[in-house]
Amino acid sequence: MNGHLILAPTPLGNLKDLTLRTIEALELCDLVACEDTRRTGSLLNHLNIKKPLQRFDDHAGERETEILASALCTGKTVVYCSDAGMPGINDPGFELVRLAREYGSQVSVLPGPSAVILAVVASGLPSHSFSFLGYLPSKAPARLTALRKIAAREETTVIFESIHRIEETLKDIDSVMPDREIAVGRELTKLHETWYRGSASQISAQLGSEQRGEIVLVIAGADAKRTLKSSSSELPIDALPDWADKFLEAAREGGMTLRDAVKPLARHLGKTPSDVYKMAVER
Repeated sequence: MNGHLILAPTPLGNLKDLTLRTIEALELCDLVACEDTRRTGSLLNHLNIKKPLQRFDDHAGERETEILASALCTGKTVVYCSDAGMPGINDPGFELVRLAREYGSQVSVLPGPSAVILAVVASGLPSHSFSFLGYLPSKAPARLTALRKIAAREETTVIFESIHRIEETLKDIDSVMPDREIAVGRELTKLHETWYRGSASQISAQLGSEQRGEIVLVIAGADAKRTLKSSSSELPIDALPDWADKFLEAAREGGMTLRDAVKPLARHLGKTPSDVYKMAVER
C-alpha cells in the first residue's frame, strides 16, 4: 500500500487545454494537492468534480507534508496541480516527488500545458538549447548581476516576470545587452495573448502603460548571431510588408488616424509605433 502520486498539468488560461488524462486523474483520485485551493477548487467546480483539497505551496510546513505522506502511505492516489501549467516547474511539486519516492510510492507525470515550452517555440529564437531560470531577483543589484550572467550564456534563456516589474527588468536588460533580441509574451493562451519582439528598449516602448497579465520573457543566446540595431531609424523603408500597407489603408478609410492605426500593427510586427509610423509615411 505505497500510494500513487500523479502530477497533472492545468491550463495556463484557456480551459480547452485541459487534457482528458488530467480530467480522468482528478475524477479517480482520493485527494487533490495544490498551490491554491481556491483556484483549483474553481477548476474542479467547472468540471463538476468534488474532491478533498490540500494546500501545498512554497509555505507548506510539516503538517501539510504529513497529511500527504499519510495519504500515500495508506495506498491513496494523490493528484498534485500547480496554479497553471506543468507542476514541478517553478513550484514545490519537486518536493512531493521526493516525498513519494522516499515512501516507495508510484509517481506519474501527465503531459500538458507548459508556459516555458510554449514561450520558447513562440519566441522564434533558437530552441535546440535553452535554460529556464524562473524569476529574476526583485532587487536591482542582484537582478543586474543575474542579467550579466545571462548575457554570457550561449543558449536561449527563459524567465518569468511580474507585469509590475517588467518595466524595470527591461531597463536593466537594455543596460546590460541593448542589442540582444528578446521576446515577451503576455497572457499566454488567453483571449488577449500578445507577443512583443525586438530589443529591450523597443519592447518597453510597445508595452507602454499596459499593466495586465502574466509575463514570460525569452532572451536570445550570445551565440544566436541575432543583434538589433540600437537606432530604430536605420530600419529599411521597405520593412513594412504589403499586407500591412493594406491594413493601414483600410484603417484610414474606416476613419482612423494613421497614428492610431499603426499601434496594433506595431504590436503584431514587434516594432515601436514610431518606427511603423515613419515607415508608413515614407511608403
